[in-house]
Amino acid sequence: MIARPSTKAPDGAVLWSGPSEYDGAPIVVIATGIRGTSSNPKTGRMIQTWILRSDVHPVEALQTGADRSICGTCPHRPDADGRRSCYVNPMGPSAIWRKYRADGYPHASLADMCRWIEGRRIRFGAYGDPVAAPLDLWQSMAGAADGWTGYTHGWRSCDPRFRHYLMASVDHPGEASVAQYMGWRTFRVRSASEPPMYGAELDCPASEESGKRTTCAACGLCSGAYALRDNPPRSISIVAHGPGKRHAERRATLTIGGAAV
Repeated sequence: MIARPSTKAPDGAVLWSGPSEYDGAPIVVIATGIRGTSSNPKTGRMIQTWILRSDVHPVEALQTGADRSICGTCPHRPDADGRRSCYVNPMGPSAIWRKYRADGYPHASLADMCRWIEGRRIRFGAYGDPVAAPLDLWQSMAGAADGWTGYTHGWRSCDPRFRHYLMASVDHPGEASVAQYMGWRTFRVRSASEPPMYGAELDCPASEESGKRTTCAACGLCSGAYALRDNPPRSISIVAHGPGKRHAERRATLTIGGAAV
């Protein structure tokens, strides 16, 4: 796809489109907040990236299982009863998708995008799993950005080089231990009654339980193994939050002996 010429950064742009690494279906990666307009109080003014099915409305994708193209086998997708424990409200990605389908975003070259994000922090996957898109896309943006955050539930099978950029999303201590043994730093969602793993995890500093003492943009700990370059930090844990909080806590109560059932 030929990128349109650009002289001024738009607030949002299409960065890449092509087949999903999960199932080959058409997906698109869109960046928003390029001008620093993101109002997310937890992340701060980070550039946000959205991984979406390019041909299916996000709500329809959730209802039909087409969200596998962007979320893989994430356990927070809707179950057989339609219960979904994902913290992302689908209204956000739906608005992004509608604007995309209305040709509301210019197509940016990677060179443009790297120029726009220089000195900024970026969130890899405000919705969707970054490993659904090519590794070199994220590598290029990480090289230009001042910092980033990113998470994947595809850590068991994705290109292991993603460990440098992403946290392994895990849902119970046993899974966290496996991922850490494989060389990943982990990000674990837990119930409100469960403490962080002693000596291995710390509470997300931007979380409610930590008093929201910082933002993701200012913190930068959730940047995979890259965060090890100066002072090796522990993995991160957070209490279930967002629209799927009730079902996420229910999942936690069904965890027996370190294995989800």
